[in-house]
Order: sequence, then structure tokens, then C-alpha cells
Amino acid sequence: MGKYLLRRILQMIPVVIGTTLLIYALVFALPGDPVAAMFGDKPINQAVAQQIRSEYNLDKPFIVQYLIFLKNALTLNFGKTFSGQAVIDVMGRAFPVTIKLAIMAFVFEAIFGVVFGIISGLKRGKWYDSVILVVSLLLISVPTFVFGFVLQFLMGVKWGLLPVTAGSNPGFIDLLMPASVLGSVSMAYIIRLTRSEVSSNMAEDYVRTARAKGMSNSSVTLRHILRNSMIPVVTYLGTDIGALMGGAMVTERIFNINGIGNTLYQGILRGEGPLVVSIVTVLVLVFVICNLVVDMLYAVLDPRIRYA
Repeated sequence: MGKYLLRRILQMIPVVIGTTLLIYALVFALPGDPVAAMFGDKPINQAVAQQIRSEYNLDKPFIVQYLIFLKNALTLNFGKTFSGQAVIDVMGRAFPVTIKLAIMAFVFEAIFGVVFGIISGLKRGKWYDSVILVVSLLLISVPTFVFGFVLQFLMGVKWGLLPVTAGSNPGFIDLLMPASVLGSVSMAYIIRLTRSEVSSNMAEDYVRTARAKGMSNSSVTLRHILRNSMIPVVTYLGTDIGALMGGAMVTERIFNINGIGNTLYQGILRGEGPLVVSIVTVLVLVFVICNLVVDMLYAVLDPRIRYA
């Protein structure tokens, strides 16, 4: 297990470097001049523009800019935004909000997705199985921004049950509706995945053998059916944590949340390479760490799984 863990950690290095290089190249290739955009409608002062380009290394070739960023990032110096703020301070204000939102969405989708998926799988063909499938298909089919606006209008404007927007310092109640919107699509996929795994495992030979030995129905369900069914579900949930944080852009825009998705969107519009690449770097680290944790959990769920 130790060798496997070390090997996976070493594999994270080229993944992070390759991803940051790709994102930096995409930001560098964006049309327009970010320095010119800073002047807006005012005439461009060439001396000031040249000073800004020199300060942010924009006058250097792309690969030199990237290597400078990479060298500084190793000491957690991600540079400054065009407004003069330290990138790490901007991320320090935005990430805690998105982390709270992602955790709430993760808990929402994990609990409701697994519970409804188990009910649907164990009672396959019943009327509530059909209702659960229809609702999950509806959540998958409707775009997030449509579902968000509908929920915002009904729960916030018409019925007044929850705040319409989250504000600058959102609490649990403020993030309840955005978290439900953010986790709704993933919840639908978890429902269908759990239902499929539970249904297929119920027909396996080891389940029939356990029943034939006189094991109670609850023991068969918990020890054999659910335990084996959770492996692909845990895989999906593990990778979805990073997806929730990176995919919160639309939800944060709808509910006016000053999180990392909104900050990333603004950084792309302004062409701020260091800010965008810094955020993506952290998100990539979240992805690879979550995948590593999921791989470690496999051995807990299934003792047959061993790593060389």
C-alpha cells in the first residue's frame, strides 16, 4: 500500500504541471489586450502600459511567463491581480465560500442520492421506483441555470422560504438553496448509479448463497448488496467533490455568491493569467487528492482489493 501511495503522489506532479501549462496557454491565447482593457474608454498611456506589462511579465514570451509563475508558485507566491491585490489573498477570500457551498452540495447529493437509489434498487418495478426515475431524469435534463432560476423564483420570491441571493458573507441558510441547485444533477446520477448497482448485485450468486444459508434479509442487504454496490458510487462521489468546486460558476452567478467560480469567471474575462491558473491549480490538486482518497477507500469497502 505504501508503494502504491508513493507512486500515486509522484503521478500527481506531471498532472498538475501539464494542466497548469495547458490553462496558461489558453489564457495567453485569449484575444484582446488585458492591459488595454484596464484603460477602458480612456486613451492608452503607452509609458504606463509598458510599465504594467513589465511588472506583470506580459512583455516576455509565453514560456518564460509560465516558468516564472511556476517558480513563484512553489513558494506560494502567485503574483498580483491587475487591481494590485495578491492572488493568494483573493483566493483566500473566495475559496472558503465555495468550500462551504461544495460541502453542503456534496452532503445533499450523497445522502439523498444514495438513499433514494437504494430504495429504487431494492423495490425495482414499484410505483415509487418509477417516480424516483422520472424525477432523476428531469433533474438531469433541465439545465442548471433553468432549475436555479425556477427554484429561486418559487422558494425565494413567491413563497419567501429562503434568501434569493447569498450575499457577501453567506451562512448555512443563505447557501441552502444554491447547494441544492449545485448538487441536484449529481444527486440524479447517484440515484441512477446506486439503483443500477443494487439491482445487479441482488441477482448475483453470492446473494442467493447467503440467503440459502439462512442469513437474514437485512444482513444480506447490508453486508453483501450495499457494500459491493457502494464501490462505483464512492468513485463518483470522490471525483465529484472537485467538480462541485470547479462547476460552481453558474450557481454562484445565479445566486450572487462571491466564491471561487465567480472569481474564476471574472479572471477569464479580464485575461488575468496568474489568477486563473492559480485557481485551476488548486482545483486540480483537489481532484487528484480526492481520487487518491477514493482509491484508498476501495480496500475498506472490498477486502479483495489489494495494491501491488
